[in-house]
Amino acid sequence: MKRIIIAALMLTALPLLFACGKAPAATTEPATTVVPDEPDSPAVTSVQLTVNSNDLAGYTIVYAAHPYDVRLAARFTTEYDFYKLIAVDIAERIWAQTGVVLPIAKDTSTDEGALEILVGPTNRAESDPLDAMDVYDTYVKVVGSKLVVGGGYDSSAYTGDQRNSYCFASTNHAWDAVETYLADQMAAGTTAVDLSADADFSTTVDLITVACIGDSITEGDGSDVWSIHSYPAVLERYLWEDHLVINLGKCGKTLLEDHERHYRGGCVQYTAMTKYASKFDYVLFMLGTNDFIQHTTWPAGYDEKFLTSADHLVEDITKKNKDVEFVVMNSAVYYGTSGASADHVRDLQSQLPARLEAAGFAASFFDMYSYTVENVGKANFKDTTHPNNNGYAIIAKGVYEMLLQVEAGTYNAE
Repeated sequence: MKRIIIAALMLTALPLLFACGKAPAATTEPATTVVPDEPDSPAVTSVQLTVNSNDLAGYTIVYAAHPYDVRLAARFTTEYDFYKLIAVDIAERIWAQTGVVLPIAKDTSTDEGALEILVGPTNRAESDPLDAMDVYDTYVKVVGSKLVVGGGYDSSAYTGDQRNSYCFASTNHAWDAVETYLADQMAAGTTAVDLSADADFSTTVDLITVACIGDSITEGDGSDVWSIHSYPAVLERYLWEDHLVINLGKCGKTLLEDHERHYRGGCVQYTAMTKYASKFDYVLFMLGTNDFIQHTTWPAGYDEKFLTSADHLVEDITKKNKDVEFVVMNSAVYYGTSGASADHVRDLQSQLPARLEAAGFAASFFDMYSYTVENVGKANFKDTTHPNNNGYAIIAKGVYEMLLQVEAGTYNAE
């Protein structure tokens, strides 16, 4: 059964309310260490917690600095500072179970100390194992006097290149295992818990995985930094809490298999698609733009070739994963003069969801053409074909809002 997304993009870190008292308030100043307000009393029966025999009260939660390009960081300091949001959440959860209020600091803005809870890939050596981890895995271990909390974050391994962005979801769920352990200890009547030097709460998390298959408009051509500004990268930031978004777009690829550059003809993205198809929950499918640009005429028989080519690509996925749900997106608006068959190809793209459903697979349609005409516009295209940074951000917002409805089972393409 598909899971429903409850929380939208978190723009600020809001304090959680508990039955008895109020959790520590979050700070919006990322450059300094801030001690949250002292609550009136612990929210629940608390447990005394030590880390390798060190009193928890002496610790600082240190989160990884903003992972994005400095230009994006300047624009999204609060909204997209996800490691900070995770650190704030961990601080609130620690307070709820222990009654201890901990200070929070960014790794690049505080001197290294002996007693630290490290969140995400910080600049501390103890965080180095996170660099080589799978994005579905968490890492929660006591290393000396420090407690390292994080998960795999670099999803580029799934495509063999650097088009993918940071994934935060595994780190976001890394503390869950600790929280569950402490709750079990309290339920058993334990009043004092020490996380010893061999404590290991690492696990694997079930992320909602969205695979974005397409051409250059999926890969991010036209943006300044494809791994940051492509629509899948922006979509990842909208869905950061529970999702992994994989960019499987490749410039210049066609859907038609009779073309020398067809998607199934060989690229690292296609290889990754077939390798990891079993993990996909959703596939966003947007191929066809290059078909109508490169085929300025549309010979007899091409309709069936186009649809059959789509069938073959779908089969590559569904033979490994029959539960995946597809969203077919037609081609975005094109401001060039070539591509005489554009409208016809878009009509063929719109037929694919019904074809998928007839084959027994869940499928929806998103009218990317109309959406880009109405919401993106020529001013947000870098050239006749490719959006700029802002154009991709607008596309990602529309896809995000659509996907929320698809996951909730309320989406209506009309």
